[in-house]
Parts: sequence; structure tokens; C-alpha cells
Amino acid sequence: MDTTSFMDVGTYIYCIARAEPFADSAAPILAKSIGGPGYPVYTVRFMDLVAIVSDSPAARYDVGRQNTLAHQRVIEEVMSRSEVLPVRFNTIAKSQQQIQDRLLKRKFGELHYLLRHVRGRAELGLKVFWNRERLFADIASESAQIRALRDTIAGKSPEETHYQRIQLGQLIEETIIRKRDEDADAIVQVLRPLAFETKVNKILTDMMVLNAAFLVAENNGQAFDAKVNELDDTQQGRLILKYVGPLPPYNFVNVVVHWDEE
Repeated sequence: MDTTSFMDVGTYIYCIARAEPFADSAAPILAKSIGGPGYPVYTVRFMDLVAIVSDSPAARYDVGRQNTLAHQRVIEEVMSRSEVLPVRFNTIAKSQQQIQDRLLKRKFGELHYLLRHVRGRAELGLKVFWNRERLFADIASESAQIRALRDTIAGKSPEETHYQRIQLGQLIEETIIRKRDEDADAIVQVLRPLAFETKVNKILTDMMVLNAAFLVAENNGQAFDAKVNELDDTQQGRLILKYVGPLPPYNFVNVVVHWDEE
């Protein structure tokens, strides 16, 4: 367990779900808690809603792989039984009563609205990357100016070709930005009609073209999968697609609790 500060035992919140699938006769939640052994996952109920929680010996957890995976695995198990509303990582209440009063009761209408919003839908994630060799080969083949500068620089020292190298770098950067916009837009335009909601996130690496999440209805899942496979086939190795899901709707719902709000 990797923590930054300790406290008297509080209550760590993973997500919100419908109460019915977690009634007294239901199977327990088996995913390991963020607090580690000795802190099982359980539910706090208010009317027909539950918060999925575990007792927590820490006031705050480091955002490391072990902790974030523990948080996510609980949510993913809950998703197998009910639509789910992820709660922001590191949300810790002082008590079960505080969860009932300040979260489930206070936000009752909002939480029901969000549960209806995600009902029958799941998040599908798509990250797209360029094949580096193909990218630079395509850039050179498409631009006579870039080819000319490349040939001018070839075999000469950096001192002799300082300004040409700067110019070449600027041209390549501008071309990459343009191509990223074109490729990303083309992919999103194909997939957006099959999604209920789409979110394009920030690019994480130089070779990343697209970092997107799609909220897709269950009855559209196969069609969406087929379209992603079709996109992959048509690229013939020019783009590398990394497709994951179904996932909880992390990009479309993130319940944030401010305990000091009146």
C-alpha cells in the first residue's frame, strides 16, 4: 500500500451504482481494496443507490500504478452487475453517514440522471499512433521542398547546414501537425455516428495521432468494433490502433465530492 498520509479509519469511495444488484443476498465484491488486506469492499446504501466503498487507513493515496489499478478494478467489477458512476480517485469520507448525507442524499437526483445517461452504454477507448518510418517516408514523398532540404543537408556537417536544418525541422513539424489533424479528424468522423458521445483527449506522445473515448450503446458495440477493424485494415500498417473496452465511463462521468459544501 502506497500512501502519503494516515488518519483514523475513513471510508474510501470508488463509485456509485444501483442498489438492487448489491442487496443482502448478492455475492460480495471480490476485488481487492485500495487499503489492502483487511479492508474489504462493501456498500453504503441510501434508498435505491449505493456507494461502493472500503474502510481506509489513509487520508490520501499516491497516484501510482498499484493504487490506480486497485481503484479501477473495483469499479470494473461493479460494472459487471450495474451501470456505474466512477468517483474521482482519492475521494475519502470521514464516515458512512457522511456518504449518505453529503453524497447519496444531497446528489440523489443528479446521480439518478447520470445513471440513466450511461445505462446500456459503455466506454470504448481508441489510441492511434503513426508508424514512425512510414510517417517520415510519407512526409518526404509528399513534399519536394522537404526532399530538397534533406538532400542539401546529406553528407554535410551541422555547422555548414545550420539554417537548412532549422528550416527542415520547422517544415516537418508543421507537416506533422497538419497530418495529425487530418488523420484524427478522418477517424473521428467515421466513428462518431456510431457513438452516443465522443471525447477527444490530449495527445500524449509525438507519434500519437488520436486519443479518444466513445460512449457506445450495447446494441451498437459490434458495429463499432467492426468499423474500428475496418479502419485498421485500410491503414495497412501506416497507423497503429490500440482499442480497449468495454470500460466504465471514466471519460464521461467523474463524480466529484466537496465535503465542505453546505
